[in-house]
Amino acid sequence: MIKRLCIFTINFAYNRQVLINYLEKIMPSNVELFLFVPRECKGKFSSKTIKIYESSKSKYFCSFDLKKFCKKNKIDVIFSLGALPQEGFLMASASLFSKTKSICHMVVNPYMAYKTGFNQPAIKAFFEGLLLHPMVLLIDKYYVAVEDIYKKSKKTFFYSRKKIDLLKYPTDTVFFKPKDKNECRKKLNLEKTKKIVLYVGRIEYEKGSDIILKLAEKNKDIQFILIGQLFDKKLKELKEDNLLILTPQSRESLVNYYNSADLCIFPSRSEAGPSVAKESMSCETPVIVPDMLGPRMLCPPAIKSKLTVKDFDEKIKAFFNLPLKEKEKIAKKSRLFIQKEYSEETCKDSYINKLVKIDEKN
Repeated sequence: MIKRLCIFTINFAYNRQVLINYLEKIMPSNVELFLFVPRECKGKFSSKTIKIYESSKSKYFCSFDLKKFCKKNKIDVIFSLGALPQEGFLMASASLFSKTKSICHMVVNPYMAYKTGFNQPAIKAFFEGLLLHPMVLLIDKYYVAVEDIYKKSKKTFFYSRKKIDLLKYPTDTVFFKPKDKNECRKKLNLEKTKKIVLYVGRIEYEKGSDIILKLAEKNKDIQFILIGQLFDKKLKELKEDNLLILTPQSRESLVNYYNSADLCIFPSRSEAGPSVAKESMSCETPVIVPDMLGPRMLCPPAIKSKLTVKDFDEKIKAFFNLPLKEKEKIAKKSRLFIQKEYSEETCKDSYINKLVKIDEKN
């Protein structure tokens, strides 16, 4: 059993802070936890018990600093929270010629991001996908968060298939739970009788902002609520009566928004196992996800759609035309599915076995 685990990431993200909190909660008391971040992340992450080290070096130049940190603190394993090959290379070089093992956790879909069109993000994603090959060779373990991406990774990186394993991303089903819809709407000043469709995440082309805009134009009787950082310039200039755009919300507010919505949609062009979809399902709010690697593993009970305006529109209309009992059935099955497959309690043993007891297996 390892004694010192260093969590490593070069970017701040909500889901990474959530995973840090989870590791802090489940790790055995005899395992000492550290968090190493570059100067760009200074002051962004928080923890009650994890020792946080904020490097003075920038994110692409902190490898030597990380190596010194691991040697000084006798770190057994470095665990990367992100999916970028850059993170993997930095981690691998820091653990090179040392007793420290390196583990990368792929929590996004590396096979779809470059298909978002011929633009800068797509080109960047394409080359990052190519860089995954040498990265997988260098690191000790490569964990994937979703079953079908895991299977595809075993084929793609066939030369390193023994180091690839499945490690699902957990959902806090105790916190994200069903609440009274009317009470939640009252707290958020939302109409009780209005049909509400919710989206949570970055509001940009890669996440399907153009699809959501067209859906809102086609369904004037539905209130579309978008929560997240707004990057799409078209939406910045838009004034649609049935389209409400909100800045990122606290977890407490998100629970109320999930429970206020009739339906959540995630027309993303690049996803793995979307956390917000699982949080919504945990609150018994049905979701529509694209039929692609990653999100399709939530179906059923999630509703599967082709990544087109036409199909999403048909699925939305079909859902609202369902009898109340059928909607309630989907809602109940959604929560039961997340509890069984992704709850924090369900994932606990996997995290301990694959991070803490790694030496016992090898």
